Amino acid sequence: MSAHGRVVAARVLAAAGAVFWGFLWFGVLTARPGAPVALAQLTVVSLAVVVGGLWAGALPQLWTGLGLGLTAAGLAWLGRGRLVDRRAPDPVLAVLAVVALPAAVAYGVPLARHTPFLPDITNGVSHDPMQASLALAVVGLVGLAAVTRSWLPAWTAAFSALWLGVESAVYPDLRASLGVAGGTLCVGWAALVCVAVARARRRTPAGAVRERVAGTR
Repeated sequence: MSAHGRVVAARVLAAAGAVFWGFLWFGVLTARPGAPVALAQLTVVSLAVVVGGLWAGALPQLWTGLGLGLTAAGLAWLGRGRLVDRRAPDPVLAVLAVVALPAAVAYGVPLARHTPFLPDITNGVSHDPMQASLALAVVGLVGLAAVTRSWLPAWTAAFSALWLGVESAVYPDLRASLGVAGGTLCVGWAALVCVAVARARRRTPAGAVRERVAGTR
């Protein structure tokens, strides 16, 4: 296949994957085929979904995670993707990820066990363990931001945490809610992630930033 043909095929796969996962399933989107950080983000999310499926013993979710992983692998191959340029982890982002991990696990335990709730089902996939995977994915994306200084995983994680925090504070009685106090802490954590990635990027040499940006095109 020619280079042009691979690019076209990668774009078709990315668009089809976005429509399938984003509108017909649970949503994930990568916009630039082969972009290292975007592919790494999709891989992190895939792993989180797989871990949640194994954690809950939920085979439909496990197949969903594996399908996401195959989508990432196909995009990497067609788009001639490469590994992200890693640096020593930014200490502030790394601490935010480490601090959030126990909270994410504690949040996910009752959801992964399906108790004491009856699960909601969409496309054969239970919402509860998928919600547990959301917490793991958010933490994983902040870890990715720590080693890449990239806006994409940081903003994705921050927006997701912000949305979960606001929803939890407004609807504290929902079964996947963090409650008012937990939701407020989640919103604060999301704000710290935004501040931390901005600080990390300012401290990164301009040449290194240009090199990583060029690698995503």
